[in-house]
Amino acid sequence: MRSSSRPAATASSARERWHAVLTLFVLAPVLGEVLGASLRLSYFVQPLRVVAIVCFYGAGVVLIREIAQRWRLSSWGIVLLGCAFALIEEGLALQTIFNPIGMDGEPVHGNALGVNWFWAVVVCGYHVVWSVLLPIAVVHLVFPHSSRSLWLSRWSAGVLTVVFACGTALFVAISLLRSDFRLPLGHAAVTIVVAAGLVGASKRCRDNGRVVLAGRTPKPKLVALFGAVAGTVWFVLFLAAFIGGPISFVWWTIGALTFAAAVALVLRQWTRRAWTPRHQLALCFGTGLSAALFGLLLVALDGHLANIAFQCAVVVALIAAYIWMGRRLS
Repeated sequence: MRSSSRPAATASSARERWHAVLTLFVLAPVLGEVLGASLRLSYFVQPLRVVAIVCFYGAGVVLIREIAQRWRLSSWGIVLLGCAFALIEEGLALQTIFNPIGMDGEPVHGNALGVNWFWAVVVCGYHVVWSVLLPIAVVHLVFPHSSRSLWLSRWSAGVLTVVFACGTALFVAISLLRSDFRLPLGHAAVTIVVAAGLVGASKRCRDNGRVVLAGRTPKPKLVALFGAVAGTVWFVLFLAAFIGGPISFVWWTIGALTFAAAVALVLRQWTRRAWTPRHQLALCFGTGLSAALFGLLLVALDGHLANIAFQCAVVVALIAAYIWMGRRLS
C-alpha cells in the first residue's frame, strides 16, 4: 500500500505545483495591470500590448518567486528583486523613468540629470507591492502546501526566461512606436548595473525563520484598513508625479521614501508577532482594493462607459475573491 500511494501523492503534488504556476502566471498581470486600470477593457484590442504584459508580468513574477525559493530569500530579498523587475520594465523597456514627457505625452514632474526621480520611486514601489508581492502572497494563500517548495524544473525555468525576454522586447517595441524618446546608452548601462546590483544584494537577504515576538497583532479588519489607506496614499503620490506643484520633487521623493519606510516598519513589527494567514489575506485585500478603486477613479475621469463597467466588475470580483478565500481559510 505504501509503494502504491507514494506515486499518487507525488503526482498530486506535481499537479498542485503546476496549478500554482499557472495561477501566478495569470494573476500577476491581472493584479499588476488590470486591477489599477493600467490595462483597461478598451486596450484589449491592442494585441501587442496585451501579449507583452502577460509575458513580462506572468513569466517575470513566477521567476522571481522561484529565485526567492531557490536562494531562500526573505521578504526583503523579494523586494530587491521586485525593484530590479521594475527597473527592467520602466527603465530599460518602457523608459518612463527617463522620458521627461512620458509615453503618452504627459509631462512628468521633477526631471533632473535625465531621470524622473520621484516617478522612479513611486513606480518602483508600485511594482514591488502590486506586481510582485501581492500576487505571490495570494497564490501562496491559495496553495499553502506548495508555498515553500520549488515549482520549476531547469527546463521550465528556461522557457519562462525566454517568455520574459520576449515580453521585455515587446515593451521596447511599444516604447519605440509610441514615443520619440530614445534612451541614452549611459543611462541604459547604469540601469543594468543597478538592476544587477539589486539582484546580487538580494542574495544577502536570507530567510532565517520567523521569531515570534511578544505583543498583540491587530485584528484582520484593522490590517485590511491599514493596507487600503497605505495603498491610497501611494496612489496619491502616483498622481503627484504628473500633477507636480510648488513643492520641489526632491521633497516629494524624500516623502515617498519616508512613507514607504514607515509602512515597512509597521508591517515588520506586525508580522513578527502572531501573524496568521487571515492577517495576510486582509492585508492583500486592503492593498488590492486601493488599486481597484484608484483604477475606477481613472476610468471614471476618462468617461469610457465600457471601461467603467469593466472596472466595476473588477472591484466586485476582488470582493468576491476575498470572501471565498476567507471561507477557505476557515
